[in-house]
Amino acid sequence: MHIKIYLKEEKIMKDGYKIVDIHTHFYTKPWLDFLAQRTEDPTFEWTSPTSGLAKVGGIPAGHVDKPATFDIKSRVEELDRLGIDVQVLSHTCPGVGEVSESDAIEWATKINDTLAGFCEAYPGRFYFLMTVPCQNVDKAIGEMERAKKLPGAKGVQVFSNVNGTLISDPQFHPILEKAADLSLPVKVHPAFTPLTADAMYKAKLPMQLFGFTLDTTMVLTLLLFQGFFEKLPNLKVIHSHLGGMAPYMMGRIDTAFKRYSKEFCVECTLPPSIGYKDHVYIDTLAMHVPAIKCAWEYMGIDHMLFGTDFPHRASGTVEGNLAILDEVGFSVEDKEKVLSKNAIKLFNLD
Repeated sequence: MHIKIYLKEEKIMKDGYKIVDIHTHFYTKPWLDFLAQRTEDPTFEWTSPTSGLAKVGGIPAGHVDKPATFDIKSRVEELDRLGIDVQVLSHTCPGVGEVSESDAIEWATKINDTLAGFCEAYPGRFYFLMTVPCQNVDKAIGEMERAKKLPGAKGVQVFSNVNGTLISDPQFHPILEKAADLSLPVKVHPAFTPLTADAMYKAKLPMQLFGFTLDTTMVLTLLLFQGFFEKLPNLKVIHSHLGGMAPYMMGRIDTAFKRYSKEFCVECTLPPSIGYKDHVYIDTLAMHVPAIKCAWEYMGIDHMLFGTDFPHRASGTVEGNLAILDEVGFSVEDKEKVLSKNAIKLFNLD
């Protein structure tokens, strides 16, 4: 298949700003076809040649409704239309953390090679976060070391849980330690089946509403309680969806740190609110101005990154996520940091 080479000299620059979207996903079509053949969760059903439903327990929990979800030419056309200069691609849920160990090992390599191919074909337009098979820690570390050498590799994405075990569990610590050793930022993204899935089903609420953000917030809270950032000061973590619930509940998290340290074996010495602010980055994906203002006041402008969750429908539209930034009250300089400069610095983009 012939793919146009994107030249770095080409500029899109919407409203005079360079835009780097760090929270954006890409399904590979072979992965969707693989899920479509499965009989156990998670599964996928093609409803047309360009659309389909990802399911857990037979219930739709994710949608594919445009070619740009899995076709790179269509993606480039969408970016040109929307005015997005750069995307830092990551695979999305259902991901390799929710299949067997052998399948995860095989597909992590395939996915990384595919995304690297896009980066090579469109230099400067795409970068990517590596997918790793966390079910096997040694294989995950090996894949990280291999994929880091591929074109466009700038970080790692891990899912909040691996077949029901939170990624903060000590068995997965070597993966995060290796990422810190390789100076690779780690994005924590919700798993397709959060630990609260049964509660969300019982409440008849979509998992994306609370289940996803609670899963990632538990992960970051546990990493803070474990003193992980004190042990690995070089580790940088991106907490998806405006930091889940963390920036708005940090008072309660600090209080739990003070009052329940003995009962829950809390190992950190600094208040979690300090560790989070110093080592964690958040995207702007909230679709709610007061929430973005709250996160900005707590985190500071230098740890905020622009993200859209494209092409998922649960996070609004690209246009909406861009427009809402004009309502927050950022200065021109601060908005430029959020839209591109912070990401360029964090990921060391070309």
